[in-house]
Amino acid sequence: MKNAVIIGATGGIGSKLVVALKQNQYSVIEVSRKSEIKCDLTNYEDIEKAIKDIKNRVGSIDLLINAAGIGIYKNITDTKDQDIQQTFMVNTIAPAVFIRELLPLMTSKEALILSIGSGAGVIPMRGRSVYCSSKYALRGLHLSLNEEYKDKSPNFCLITLGSTLTNFGPMTVDEKQKEFENGRAYFPVDFVVEKLIEIINDPKREKEIILYPGDHGFGHWKKP
Repeated sequence: MKNAVIIGATGGIGSKLVVALKQNQYSVIEVSRKSEIKCDLTNYEDIEKAIKDIKNRVGSIDLLINAAGIGIYKNITDTKDQDIQQTFMVNTIAPAVFIRELLPLMTSKEALILSIGSGAGVIPMRGRSVYCSSKYALRGLHLSLNEEYKDKSPNFCLITLGSTLTNFGPMTVDEKQKEFENGRAYFPVDFVVEKLIEIINDPKREKEIILYPGDHGFGHWKKP
């Protein structure tokens, strides 16, 4: 049985991904504020403790998934220091630290580090400057690690994901569902998880995979 670690294991995508991975014969270590390994991703001490707990549980990791994220959407003049710090800690710094510290456990040729990015890491958006910049940074991290570990283990894959029907960001899933019914493009969570499992199981996967809901018949994706 392969070992997987999911950061953000109780989120809208992470929780269903845990179930899907177990169905695909993975032993899953869950990391979040509410899961077996509790971790506040805005706190360095929590991150260090979570990494220590993971290393105490397994000697090798086949799959590391960074599925956690925070969406604070504000004009730059309305952001507080805490908004900026939380955004970069969760979206950029925590993934970088988990990757750095768990890399020595990922020696298998098939080992994979997969992170869930965002269209906001490719397309600049008004009122989301801090969020976008954190996702641009995550994308830069992943694409750079692709080069750093070219022809070596582990493999890296960044999912540049469009809007999904979860409670992520300032809107509830019910509010997004109403928009979806009126033609706004959103991915159902089950579709995203199914695609992620396909990608994980595909040895010929691309280093960056872009998924926008308009491309898959879920409404019409538009640049905000």
